[in-house]
Formats: sequence, structure tokens, C-alpha cells
Amino acid sequence: MHTFTRITSLLVVALVLAACGSVPTHDVDDPADVKNYDRSLYERMSTNDSSLYERLGGRMAIEEFVDDAVERILVNDRIAHHFEGVDIPDLKFHLTEQICQLAGGPCAYEGMDMESAHFALDITAAEFNALVEDFQWAMRRNDVSYGLENQVLALLAPMKPAVIRQ
Repeated sequence: MHTFTRITSLLVVALVLAACGSVPTHDVDDPADVKNYDRSLYERMSTNDSSLYERLGGRMAIEEFVDDAVERILVNDRIAHHFEGVDIPDLKFHLTEQICQLAGGPCAYEGMDMESAHFALDITAAEFNALVEDFQWAMRRNDVSYGLENQVLALLAPMKPAVIRQ
């Protein structure tokens, strides 16, 4: 891959993460798990007619990179302590459901909203970024293109203010 393309991709991710506090949200009566997140953000970023879910390769592809990301998170010295005692298969299931739904797939995330799930954890920006890095690694390991990777991150970035408490 050309250095220019890689730098451009990293800049897009940095800009998305930096701006996540100002991403417009929908104030609708959707379930609490999705009502604060702009699910149409990827649509504005894409000129493709198919859903992000379809372009990622469907549920199986999402499950694969979520599985790899969680396995990497569990050995990441910066954030593994937040996952002690967590039901890992349940975590993987809910992350897969959430990404699937946000990407326009047929899934229905029924887990906790982000504020409730992370309220007492005192997660720092550095820890949030460590998790993002692990997801980026997992997507690359599973041959998700940089463009699709950036669209997944753009879906997740608005959650940052609900996760970080410091």
C-alpha cells in the first residue's frame, strides 16, 4: 500500500475520532442502544448503493473481526483489566449485533446502552483509543479495506463521549 494512502486513511480516522463529540444524533424513540448514534453517517460517506453490512461481507465477516479484536483486547495490557470477569462469548455476540445493526444489517442489538455499560469503568481517552487500535488491527487482519474500516470506525466514533468518563 502506498504511504500516501495509509497516511490519508489514518488522518480520516483521526478526524472522525476528534469530531465524534459533534456528530449529529437522532433524537428518536429507538431503543436506547442506538438512539444516540447517527446510523446514516456511513451513508453520507459512501457513494455505494449496498449497505455497509453487505460490503463488509455480512454477519460472518463481522463476527470474524469482532472475535479477533476481542481476543487482542484481552491481552492488551492497556485495557485488558476492564474485561476481567466479563462473559466473553456474550461480549462478542453483543459487539457483533451492534456493528451489524449500525452497518445496516438485519441484526437487532439488545444490549445495554453505552453510557450504562461503561459508567463505572472510568475509561480514559487513551484506553478508548487502545480499543480502537485493536479493532483496526482485527479488521486489517481480516482483509477489511481501509475505506470500509473507516466507515465502521465512523459508526462507532459517536459512542466515544458515552464511554469515556475522564
